[in-house]
Amino acid sequence: MENIIDKTYSEAVKELDEEILNDCDVWYNYVLNLPKVQQVAYTVIFLNWQIENGGFHQYFFNSYGQFAYLAIKNLKLIKAPQRADLLDSATHLVNEEYFTEDKFRHLIFNREFSKIVDFDDLLFDQLNELDDKYYELEEENVNDLLQQYLDNYE
Repeated sequence: MENIIDKTYSEAVKELDEEILNDCDVWYNYVLNLPKVQQVAYTVIFLNWQIENGGFHQYFFNSYGQFAYLAIKNLKLIKAPQRADLLDSATHLVNEEYFTEDKFRHLIFNREFSKIVDFDDLLFDQLNELDDKYYELEEENVNDLLQQYLDNYE
């Protein structure tokens, strides 16, 4: 039997296709307009997968970073404030020019942040430090917190 996280994630992605994924605004609006539980599952799961598999740099490099501001809110919603703070710190490091959220999303999606695309050493090292802190946060188990959040919604 499928668990609630897998079920919610599957529902969230069932209508995603290449056409949607290839258009920054359409993809973002698709996720933004999902039912809240699906949006939370989608943004939190992808953040966690990306960090676990390659860190914050990979999260931003692979265009999922366009959802960073949304993921920060959703991490707080599932009661993962320390992880939200780490993502917030990472986002500020990447977006040190303080672009608007919309401009930031487009720069990430289109791989136009040169310091991400060109693997800027200083930024890479700073993000690596945040990765380490993320991995050490055992008291905020994302899967458990997401599970609790989804269980309370049913």
